[in-house]
Amino acid sequence: MQLGLESYSVRNAGLDPIGVLKLAADWGLSGVLFELSPFTSFRDPDLAAIRAFAEERGLYVHFGMGSIFHWHPMAAQGRRLLAEAGYEANVSEAQTVIQHLQVAKKLGSPILRCVGGNLFTRDEGHDMGALADRAVAILREACKAAEDMGLKIAMENHADFTVRELASILARVNSPAFGFTVDCANLAFDLDDPVRLAGIMAPYALTTHFKDYRILRTPKGLALENCAVGDGDIDVETIARLLVEKNPEINLNIEIHSQWNYFPLNILEEGYFTRHPAPPGDGLAWFLKKSWQRPITTDPFTALPDGPESWKLERDHVERSIRWSRGNLAS
Repeated sequence: MQLGLESYSVRNAGLDPIGVLKLAADWGLSGVLFELSPFTSFRDPDLAAIRAFAEERGLYVHFGMGSIFHWHPMAAQGRRLLAEAGYEANVSEAQTVIQHLQVAKKLGSPILRCVGGNLFTRDEGHDMGALADRAVAILREACKAAEDMGLKIAMENHADFTVRELASILARVNSPAFGFTVDCANLAFDLDDPVRLAGIMAPYALTTHFKDYRILRTPKGLALENCAVGDGDIDVETIARLLVEKNPEINLNIEIHSQWNYFPLNILEEGYFTRHPAPPGDGLAWFLKKSWQRPITTDPFTALPDGPESWKLERDHVERSIRWSRGNLAS
């Protein structure tokens, strides 16, 4: 097991990929799981420079694209960078994933992290069954290419598909090149005990987002408050042990986005459970137990502006997360 950084944690620092790697090294971390925010180019010389910098310093590089669906806003930056680097633009969703696999290979990344939607997808009214069918079709084709390239695709639980839906997608894709990016805190969006959900994902885990949430009460139900790893209610230590038991080589990539104060789970709103699968009773009880004695927060859902103010807060949370992880996961 190695401790690393998810690059989204430092997006407000304004660093390029080499700058992110240097900061991770300065913190004594072992590598970086990159999402797209630091990248301004997928051109071969730029990818080669990133790879060389990491290899010279003994840092791992894992690479992640945005959404596998062309319609999703998280797909736009990757497609633009691919087009600017000379990749064919008018291709299928599966071929776009394959192009990102080619970028991953050039960076020396053994995996490609991807997502489907995000926490808004269900509430926007998408047919999740149809999206799952589409994801399976895309991933079956892309995984064949990944197998040929010696790479794997790691789909994240991104507050869109539930963990049980992701397990169904994995079974239908049925490829040794497909597994999961386990986001330890995003497990809580399923309104079930995160440790139980981690147990479902752990045998197929390829990498992680290692983060934590506090469970809040709100006038509309519940919310997930961002915090440093170890300061929240998720049993991240037990989850880390589950993951390492199944894959001793897995990396724990600290992800912080405290710029966003919390994410609402408005379970008391009429229609919530027509859009979101109802959790098992003992799963919902876990949330109530964690939040029951806390006052109801009436603070509006807000965010700090991009830039130095957010970076100051998030840097502090990253550094606290590193200290907690070293102190509690040394065994």
